[in-house]
Amino acid sequence: MLVFSKKATFWLAVISILICLNNYLGNDDKNILLIGLNPVLNSIVYTEPFRHWILDFESAKLATDSATIRVLFPAYIIHFASVFFIGKKYHKSIRPIWLNWETPE
Repeated sequence: MLVFSKKATFWLAVISILICLNNYLGNDDKNILLIGLNPVLNSIVYTEPFRHWILDFESAKLATDSATIRVLFPAYIIHFASVFFIGKKYHKSIRPIWLNWETPE
């Protein structure tokens, strides 16, 4: 029962690490889980100064498919940090509302 009582920040951080490992091991070659489902990375990957920190365009010259661009290490750090702060924001704002919710009788 103790496993389910962990905070959402913990579980989101574990899921983030699993997504980063999945991408690093090559199972997510189109970066859908890493970039597509993360709102922070999805928005800054199209901004010019950040896209060269996140995507490895040197490996794209060797790739046969333009969708299989490797990501650099800062992408993993940004992904973990953004998911961690989303979990922290959840605990500060949404969770107290959810716990104090009273059902009408």
